[in-house]
Amino acid sequence: MHQAVPMKNSAYTVKILAALVLVGLLVWGCTPRTMPVKSADMLSTPNLLVEADAAWNAKHWEAAELYYAAALERPDLVKSELPTIYVRLAESASQNGHYHQARIALEQWANMDTQALERADWERLYLGAMGALGKTERLTNHLQWVHGAANVPWPTKQAVALWYADYYTEHEDYESALSVLDQFYALAPDMAARSLLEQEIRQRLADMDDTTVGDLAKAVTPADQWRFPYALVAFERGVRSASDSTAWSTNWRTLRDIASSGALADPAPLQAKLAELEARYGVPRIGLALALPVTGPYAKVGVKILRGAGLAQWRLAQEGVDVELKVINTEAPGWETRLAQLPSHFTVVGGPLRINAFKRFYEADSPAAGVLEKRAVFAFLSSLGDLKEGKDAWRFFSSRNDEVRSLVHLTVDKLGITDLAVFYPEEKFGRTMAQTFYNEAAPLGGRIKGMQSYPPQELKQWTRRVGKLLNVPSDFSDNKDVPLPMPDFGAVFIPDGWRQAQTLLPNFFFYEGDQLVFLGPGLWSRALDDAKDVDEHYYRLAVCPGAWWDGSDGGKALQTALTEEGLGQADFWVALGYDFLRFAGNLGTLPASFDSDMVNKRIHKAEDMDFSMAPMTWDENGTASQDLYLFTPASNGKRIMDPEKFAERIARAKARRERRMENYEKRLEEEGKPASATNQ
Repeated sequence: MHQAVPMKNSAYTVKILAALVLVGLLVWGCTPRTMPVKSADMLSTPNLLVEADAAWNAKHWEAAELYYAAALERPDLVKSELPTIYVRLAESASQNGHYHQARIALEQWANMDTQALERADWERLYLGAMGALGKTERLTNHLQWVHGAANVPWPTKQAVALWYADYYTEHEDYESALSVLDQFYALAPDMAARSLLEQEIRQRLADMDDTTVGDLAKAVTPADQWRFPYALVAFERGVRSASDSTAWSTNWRTLRDIASSGALADPAPLQAKLAELEARYGVPRIGLALALPVTGPYAKVGVKILRGAGLAQWRLAQEGVDVELKVINTEAPGWETRLAQLPSHFTVVGGPLRINAFKRFYEADSPAAGVLEKRAVFAFLSSLGDLKEGKDAWRFFSSRNDEVRSLVHLTVDKLGITDLAVFYPEEKFGRTMAQTFYNEAAPLGGRIKGMQSYPPQELKQWTRRVGKLLNVPSDFSDNKDVPLPMPDFGAVFIPDGWRQAQTLLPNFFFYEGDQLVFLGPGLWSRALDDAKDVDEHYYRLAVCPGAWWDGSDGGKALQTALTEEGLGQADFWVALGYDFLRFAGNLGTLPASFDSDMVNKRIHKAEDMDFSMAPMTWDENGTASQDLYLFTPASNGKRIMDPEKFAERIARAKARRERRMENYEKRLEEEGKPASATNQ
């Protein structure tokens, strides 16, 4: 707390103050005025106070300051008049811009009566003077003192909190403005006091311009927006955006959640305002279509997605979010027509699962050819084929680039392996993945040292093609005791299925490639979810990416939700449906005139959620990417990969290979044979 001016200087100070005011009045007297100023010396003390009060009531601040300053010099002044005189002198001086004089008067009052500091009028004037004088350190200390002072009553503390909130707002320190209100709100003695403070802040926010409300809203974090004063700021921001039809669905949910679940003493005014807005703009209803196979060979996958979506729909309904879900069976004849004829509020589509079905969204002879223009389609595919992602349609699935990037980041950044190879099947998927790996490796620091294909249906050639990739000498079969040279790469990418990998990898071991890291596609990960009795010998250094890990926080949360509802076991497909429906709920209903830019902007808000599968993000152009998990095969399927332990296994495998070569060289030396006899 500040130190007040000692009383022994008060008479002298008042005389100086009166003289300064008189000089001001002489200057003021040279200009037209409506109230004559009488000489204070000619007036008795009672008459002096009458003149002072008249000047005060007329808001003639210069005269009021002179008279009240003169009154303090009178020895016959009644002591009970002092509080009024001091507060009016300080107010008049402040109005005249004489903040030093205002401060002196307030400190004299405080020296005379320490209880003055408990009054709201004293605090308001004192803080105004300190603020005008730029005494920021004193203001900070005084704030702490008032907050902790047990003898300062609540009305005064509220006045102080409001002053500091205004002060910080004017100085564009919006976080401090809200923090002060938050701290003092906790000191309110009862719910009635809190309700009155909420009422005051609601009115102040309503009186602010859009820019200031927007700046305050930027200081509101998602975690804080449910409590005072942050909830009121977020609510006011939502109210001002209600007329924006493109954002009404999202704003409505924010307004509804704060009005119904905000930690406020009196939410009734917010609920009334929400009802008013709902009557004007309607209650948003989100229509979501899922184009999935629920019969036929892929029905099992489609049903799992629906199970996750149904759980999310139920959970959102409990939160008051109305998502109307329509399932279109892509295996049933006429599904394209049914999709095209959905009501207009079904503005978002999830699926399909197969590229041939997806093409029906834009093939000229398809009844669904106009769907992409009327609805935002998020395909459950790794690629959109001929369409431009983020413009024609979107993706809610990991891409081939996601898989490759995760593998290259692992080998280059975490394992320190920069020399790589690709061993791919001679078919469309293999060639595409090989090209993707080649394109992605260089920007991430990888060098392709080997590239070899193999015929997928001719198993007898696989061993020979592996030998070609490893530069195995042609006379290897005649000199199997001779160690083979180390390959000039440390990891090999094999873009083929898990069943094929089980046949391919032993061929690498046959040619002493057990120190190589084997990089597999996401196909391995999904197959390993159901695999049993895997022979770990060949897969200690194998790794593959995946979007689902039941040990992640999101995976555990999904399983808990499924268990609570008796809906069975979680897996990737269940997670896909669960995450997509919640994502679509965040996306909201799109207007009939939506375009890709609008969808891309909404996506940035919609993606702010807790994913149960690996988190997805979209760039400003609407291109999706997924931060995939990495797994290594295990006897019971797969386990999450630990890069440090993995690197230790690589080091041990290399050490074994080097010992074999050293032992062979030592044996040659003992037999007197030259080293050139080896396959070096």
